[in-house]
Parts: sequence; structure tokens; C-alpha cells
Amino acid sequence: MIRNYALGTASPVKPVVAAVLDLCSEWQTVDALKDAVHPDFSALLPHLVTRLVDRSLLIRSDRPLDARERAMGALDQWGPEAGFFHTATKNVRFWSPQEAVRERRKHNLTKPRPGLKRYPEATRIDLPAPRDNEFAQVAVARRTWRRFSKTPVTLEDLSTTLALTAGVQQWVRLGDREAPLKTSPSGGACHPIELYVVVRKVRDLGAGLYHYAADRHALERLRRGTSEQRIREYVPHSGYFARASAVVLMTAVFKRQLWRYSYSRAYRAALVEAGHVCQTFCLAATSLGLAPFSVMALADSIIERDLGIDGITESVLYAAGVGCPPAGTEWAPLPRGKLSVRDNPRLRRR
Repeated sequence: MIRNYALGTASPVKPVVAAVLDLCSEWQTVDALKDAVHPDFSALLPHLVTRLVDRSLLIRSDRPLDARERAMGALDQWGPEAGFFHTATKNVRFWSPQEAVRERRKHNLTKPRPGLKRYPEATRIDLPAPRDNEFAQVAVARRTWRRFSKTPVTLEDLSTTLALTAGVQQWVRLGDREAPLKTSPSGGACHPIELYVVVRKVRDLGAGLYHYAADRHALERLRRGTSEQRIREYVPHSGYFARASAVVLMTAVFKRQLWRYSYSRAYRAALVEAGHVCQTFCLAATSLGLAPFSVMALADSIIERDLGIDGITESVLYAAGVGCPPAGTEWAPLPRGKLSVRDNPRLRRR
């Protein structure tokens, strides 16, 4: 199976075709290829080359390169590992709630839920009860919300959440350059994560699509207005999030990492850092008494078109959002109804 991961196309091929593609790692003419293959195969070569070009598995020097191919060239230092994973995991089909229930039932009948890990033969040292302080209360209070009040989040609360999540707190001198310092760790202080804010209902701020300028602590308006329907399209089958006051889309600008790290493992750092930033967002919102959420089930290409990014050199990875809690509700984890919870006495704080 030969895959052009820049374009997301794939074709099954025979070994002889793979050999021809290998010969084309450098520019070749059809005549030169004829001389390189077995004589019994050379007569078929022009037709094969045409087919491979049509399937985007070969490129011709007399035709313009697809924009996605050019963009993928920026990730060549990490290819093919990162490039393949990046595109193969975009725009997947997500289960509807009904399909998810059917799959859950099917799996529950055949295999149990994986449990927590234990080492029964190891010596166990029970730890002292954790201390109770302001941070502990915020960390324990952090939950994912799926219902929100009609009351809009205030601009001040949104500002504080963004500042604590991604604002440049300080600059540090590294040789002849300055690097930003933020509240979340970043490999090599590269900080590839950018925030875009879809404002639906924030007091004293017009609805629209904004970019958060982390150094200036400012919102740059990219588009006026938004709709609940458009946010629903961003998060397939999770439309309840569209009733939040604001949704924050997190992208990665990979060239910041490529500048420092030439090996493909650095791609992991962007994914990990998105997690750091998202948890910081949720904790910051919780500390203000807001109702945060996070979601990875995204319609990547729809979002990236609206943001005006190519989805390769800069790509959406994660989303979070915030609203006000419904009145008289301690936690709203479901679109409707409640969940039953019980405390773990081992972690009772002192």
C-alpha cells in the first residue's frame, strides 16, 4: 500500500511498482526509467507513469505542485513518521451517540473495562493524607461541563483565563534571543500552541472569531459574528458544547519546534503541550467559578478553513471552552441528568 500522506490518498501496488517509485526518489525521464527496469516491463512504463501521476504518487516537473505537498515539505525533517501520523489521524469519522451506545454494549459483553494497575507482591507504603489548600480545592473541583447557564461569561473572566492559560508571563534571554515563559511547560521553550477564540456570548465583546496575541494580551478579530450551528459543525456529535460562551481552538505552529528539533519525536511534544495548555485553561476557569470543558473530536478541515491555516504547517489539535454553570447546579457532566459519584477515602485531604 503506497500512501501520499500529504494528500491523504492511498493505492495498493505490486512490488514492481514500488521499485519504479524508488527509482523516482530523484528526477527521472521515462526513457531513463525504461533503461532501469526489466525489458519485459519497459513497454508498459509510460502508461504506468501516467497512472501514478493521476493517483498523486508521482509528480511531474512541468506541473505545479499541490499546495498541500508544498506545505508537507516543511515537515520533511520529521518525515515520514510525523507526516503520516499527522494526516492519517485527521478528519476521521466520529461515532454518533447512538453508535457509541451500540459499540459500548458490544464491548461490554465481550471484555471488561481495564482496571487500575497493581503490584500485589510489592511492599506498599501508604502515603499521608494530602494537604488541603486553595490549589487542591481548584484541582479537585475541575470537571467537564456539558450544560451551561444563559448568563454570558464576562470579558474580565475570559481575559483572566486566557492570560493564565497562554499569556507570555516573562521573557528569558537565551544567547542572542529571548524566549517566552508561560504557565505551562514547553519543550525548549518553543511554545508551538496558538489560541483562537470563538466568541458566542461574552459580555462586552462582540461575537466572532479572534486570535489571542499571547505577548500583547489582546484579541485580534479575524471575523465578525458566529453561530451555534457553526460551532456544532466544529465538534461533531457534541453540539451541547455550542451553548457555551466561548470555544478556544488550540493549534500547533510546527516550525517553532522544527527550528530547534530535527527529529520526529518532537511532534509528540506539540500533542503533549496541547494537553498542558488545556488543563491549565480548565483549572483557570474553575478557579473563577466557571464551567469549562475540553474536546478532541474535531472537524479538523472545517476549523482550519475558518482559521485560514493550511492544516499542515499549522494544524488544530484540541479545543476547550467555557460557560457559566447553570443556577443551583454543582456539576452538569451530561447534556441532561446527573452522574452518581463517590469519594475516594484514600485521598481525603487534611
